[in-house]
Amino acid sequence: MQVDRVNFADILVASALGAGLIMTILFEQQELSMSIASGLLGYLGGVKIAGRRP
Repeated sequence: MQVDRVNFADILVASALGAGLIMTILFEQQELSMSIASGLLGYLGGVKIAGRRP
């Protein structure tokens, strides 16, 4: 079983965006929460695709 190394920057960015998303939902900032959610999904999708390429 091969274990991948965890990229600290990716975890930090995903955690910060996730925390920001939760805060905007709690403070009822709908437009900002949609922007953060789309940015988070785009970032995670880009990281996943970039990790697949040699």
